[in-house]
Amino acid sequence: MPWIKAFSVLLLFISTIKCIPSMATSPVMGSSFSNYVVSTVRVTWTEAFVLCKQSGMELVSIKTAEEHDAIAQALSHYSTKKGVANGYWISARRFTGNSIVWFNSGKPLIYTNFADGQPDNAGNDEECVEFFMPLEKSYKWNDINCGHKAGYICQVRNECY
Repeated sequence: MPWIKAFSVLLLFISTIKCIPSMATSPVMGSSFSNYVVSTVRVTWTEAFVLCKQSGMELVSIKTAEEHDAIAQALSHYSTKKGVANGYWISARRFTGNSIVWFNSGKPLIYTNFADGQPDNAGNDEECVEFFMPLEKSYKWNDINCGHKAGYICQVRNECY
């Protein structure tokens, strides 16, 4: 099971991190889904995962269209560049083949909002997912290399999952 090996490597990596400097974050909003914090500081997916955990939060897992829209609306207060590679990390991650799950819970994605032609795993090297604004004016999702630097969205979920 390759995903177990990948998970073990990630846990080992996390356990060896002594300190990542604090990143500037801005509260986005509270909703019936979660309380969110957005960081426009660009970090890798793993760094975003760790920074959210260090803050007592987790990378956002978007379960419904309503939650997606609430986050998109909140992000409208930020000056976001359009196009791939200008987004925010979410907790969705690929482990084997085309199976993408919410990393926080290991559950499969039920609701998705991928851009046309996504996820495509270009170069067989796109394991993570960003929340980004394509050239049109609505946020979508895109799979991208986890080493790419992006902003990130943390959440404190108001429900168990």
